[in-house]
Amino acid sequence: MRKILLNIALTVTTISLSSLASFAQTGNSSGVNSQALCTADFAHSVDIFGMVTFRPLSTDPNLYYNWEFGDGGTSGSMVPQHLYSNGSYKVCLNVFDGNQCNDYICKTVNVSTLSNPCTPIFTAIQSLSQSNTYTFALYNNCATSAWSYAWSFGDGTASAGVSPTHTFTAPGTYTVCASTFDSLGNAFTWCDNVVVPVILGVNENNVIKVGVYPNPAKDNITINNLIGNETIQLSTVEGRVVNEVVNGDAQKVTMDVNELPNGVYIMTVIGNKVSVQEKVMINK
Repeated sequence: MRKILLNIALTVTTISLSSLASFAQTGNSSGVNSQALCTADFAHSVDIFGMVTFRPLSTDPNLYYNWEFGDGGTSGSMVPQHLYSNGSYKVCLNVFDGNQCNDYICKTVNVSTLSNPCTPIFTAIQSLSQSNTYTFALYNNCATSAWSYAWSFGDGTASAGVSPTHTFTAPGTYTVCASTFDSLGNAFTWCDNVVVPVILGVNENNVIKVGVYPNPAKDNITINNLIGNETIQLSTVEGRVVNEVVNGDAQKVTMDVNELPNGVYIMTVIGNKVSVQEKVMINK
């Protein structure tokens, strides 16, 4: 994978317990820390597209997390992801357990990405029905008449277009590259590794082809070709369930993702005749 190192500046401010009440007016950070394991501090990392991953210092599963991303976005996830434009943002975290544990802190996060607006950063979305088939979706779709795309899948095959689908014939790790070209001859390339698992034999009588669309999604995700009585869960890549619906007799259900932050999630469909997963992306 090609990566670009970014210089990210953090400014941390804390004030005493007596100043907690003035937080809403002053915008400064304040904290009440009644337990050693209840500390509202966090680290973060930024990719070249401006996707920021936040990791709290306290990771007790009994704690609750309220994030304010400084641009109007919020999250209740332990390890959220949030997509920013270039700029400086005041990110605040409140960690609490509903009893005596309650801590609060804010940090200034500076995002200065180095990517070109049409750098073809992509995610590989694994098929629900065929584990060796992937659809490649761009984070920043700059598909206009001025740009063309070329894909190399790392197995000697290639394709064109904005969002190709490719089936790998053998398990392994493949370096997939997407390139964009404009009419002036400028070219931008992004590569990432795709791990194709061992392709297992299946009982054809117990296989259904569940569909998930749109992917990437903005407000809603539709899951179709269901049999009935399935549980559909949407989780973060860390395994935290953020949404769940239970299907009745319908062959199609819709899941609301409007309140979830941008990022990559795992959709799991569990039923009597199916237990499948697929990566989905929310990009608003």
